[in-house]
Amino acid sequence: MSAPKLRALHYLYTVKANRRVIAHCLNFDLVTAAPNIDEAESRLDAIVSVYVERAIQCGDYSALNTAAPERFWEEFSECLRAGRVRQSKRQSLQIKMPDVLPMDQSHSTIAVLAATAAAA
Repeated sequence: MSAPKLRALHYLYTVKANRRVIAHCLNFDLVTAAPNIDEAESRLDAIVSVYVERAIQCGDYSALNTAAPERFWEEFSECLRAGRVRQSKRQSLQIKMPDVLPMDQSHSTIAVLAATAAAA
């Protein structure tokens, strides 16, 4: 099985009533929480980087084909239509590539698209 082509990561942030922020990478259905949105983004970036790097390193490309349930993608689309786009600190995430084949660069980049949901 070959690795899927990943053009962009989709992050959905939800601010809970207690002000805690839930950060969700829809591409891989990975979730974390933090006291604020910047920390949530930083934590999610770290989790996603390790997840993708590990999947590529182990050749477990099926792990890169998991995604969040459709309702989260619908919420993400609704946020974008409503103009609740979040400008991420990083416009892309660097992923370290394994030393299997000689390459010009030891990393690849994936764009990050982010939206903020209404308070839950």
